[in-house]
Amino acid sequence: MSSSTSLFEVRNLEKHYPINRGLFNTEVGRVRAVDGISFSVERGETIGIVGESGCGKSTAATSMIRLEEPTAGEIDFRGEDITEYDEKELRRFRREVQMIFQDPDSSFNPRMNIGNAVAEPLIVQGFDDEQRRRAIVGDLLERVGLSADDMNRFPHEFSGGQKQRIALARALAVNPSLLVADEPVSALDVSIQSEVLRLIDRFQDELGLAVVVISHDLGVVQEICDRVAVMYLGEFVEVGPTEELFTDPQHPYTRALLSAIPTPDPTERGLGVELTGDVPEPSDPPSGCRFHTRCPEVIPPEGIDLAQDTWRSVLHLRKQVIADQVDLESIAEVGAIEAGDEFGSMDEVEAEDIDNDRLIGWVRQEYELPNQLGDTSAEQTLSQALEELVSGQQEAAAETLTERFETVCERQDPETRSLSPDHRVACHLTDDSVVGSTDSENEYRRQLSSPE
Repeated sequence: MSSSTSLFEVRNLEKHYPINRGLFNTEVGRVRAVDGISFSVERGETIGIVGESGCGKSTAATSMIRLEEPTAGEIDFRGEDITEYDEKELRRFRREVQMIFQDPDSSFNPRMNIGNAVAEPLIVQGFDDEQRRRAIVGDLLERVGLSADDMNRFPHEFSGGQKQRIALARALAVNPSLLVADEPVSALDVSIQSEVLRLIDRFQDELGLAVVVISHDLGVVQEICDRVAVMYLGEFVEVGPTEELFTDPQHPYTRALLSAIPTPDPTERGLGVELTGDVPEPSDPPSGCRFHTRCPEVIPPEGIDLAQDTWRSVLHLRKQVIADQVDLESIAEVGAIEAGDEFGSMDEVEAEDIDNDRLIGWVRQEYELPNQLGDTSAEQTLSQALEELVSGQQEAAAETLTERFETVCERQDPETRSLSPDHRVACHLTDDSVVGSTDSENEYRRQLSSPE
């Protein structure tokens, strides 16, 4: 989107938290919660930011409106960079931009009745006419489906859905131009979620609001958003129009999130992508593409021709070898148990009691690797590494696996590429210079991206 027409634009936003240790509180590292995101929001538009818990989307929400001070980046509102605002200018900005928080229970002072709670933004902005304030509050409560007579009641007297309606009324009290909603319905029952979403949608139409929705629920985002930004470990991996992104996702992480939308049969979506493992620590993000440690579509090195599930098993073994986490004794014990009585008492079985060929076979079985990989070069490398591993040469095995099986996904940051004017993706799979343009390589990419 063009910045000349954008109401709100974020460029290269960063929010890092220093890690300090020692007697002198020396900075030894940084948690990169938000690490260079960019997007814009037009008047009347709704954009969703989605991702797993811990990806940085809530921190992005608070940083983009300076509830937390960003570490770096530019944030333009109506053509002005709000990172340069002083306290007076920031207060004026607060009137234009309001936020709805995730937890309705913690959004209100329990000692303040909701009439005063909804009126608080008006007071902060210097609206001194008490009678007029009460009239505005009463009208807002009616418009969100409550009663003006509820003004003297306290938060604990309302349900979670009612409190989120009150939070919406409070956010609209100063007639903002931009509404930032951080997981606005995640704490609510499904039946209540749709009611709150319809309210937000209705007010957007009536008031011409721009809305930023932060959510881990793609079903919510699909219902109300015009565009979607998919966030992983502090970065946007895909941004595009909602319909286009949902029908033709280009990033493996996007496909995985779409596969996680609850349906009676998830394979009916035609994606069937399942993620394993957790989001890495933002204080120590992986090199290259940050998603490669969990990606089900990692690109093999040049000259390696393996089925993707086999390739993932190879990568998993390699990761365990490098971290020295392959427990040969346990593998030997389990293998001996399955082999029957020929090894005698299981209490006496140790890895060194088993011949190398048999132990290598059990390691392959443990890591779901076939007896032969089907690729001569890859098989030679794997066989050498396994021989080194079971012979007690863990470092040599790690070096052997790294030298041959290091992928472009871990070695090189993916370039963000525009697939259409409004659809951009940061993934090596979309880069012909990385994946290649031969018929066989294009077929490999097609298989990864197509339903089984």
